[in-house]
Amino acid sequence: MGKQIDHIGKVVAVGEGEISVSVERGEACSHCQNKKVCGMMTSTNQTMKIKDKNYQHYYVGEMVTISTNTSLGMRAVLLAYILPLLVLFLSLVVGFSFFSSELLQIVVALIPTVLYYIILYWFRHRIEQKFTFSVSKL
Repeated sequence: MGKQIDHIGKVVAVGEGEISVSVERGEACSHCQNKKVCGMMTSTNQTMKIKDKNYQHYYVGEMVTISTNTSLGMRAVLLAYILPLLVLFLSLVVGFSFFSSELLQIVVALIPTVLYYIILYWFRHRIEQKFTFSVSKL
C-alpha cells in the first residue's frame, strides 16, 4: 500500500452508514507535498461525509483520523486541474489555427472546457466511489 494522507477531525454527525467529520485546515496540511495545488487549503473548516460500516462506534465530538491514499490525491488534481487545462490549451490551439476572430477563438476554447466540467459533474457519483476515505479513532 502507498503513502497515506491523514487529517485529524471531529465527528459532527453520525447517520445511517455515514460519519460527518469536520476537518480544520492549517496544521494538518503543513507537511503535505500537495498543499499548493490542493483545494482543501481554501477554507479553514470543511465537513466530509465518509461511508463506514462501523459508524455506530463513533460519537459526536470524538476526534478521529481521516486517511486516503496519496495516489487518490494525485488523481483528484489530475481530474480537477491538469486535464481541464490541457483541454483548454488544445482547444485554444485549434481556435487559433482555424479562426482569425478573437471572439471565435475564445468561444472555441471555452466550449470544450465547459463541456469537460459538465461531463465531470454527470459522472461525479461514479468518480466519488473511487475516492474512498477511512476513519479511525485517535
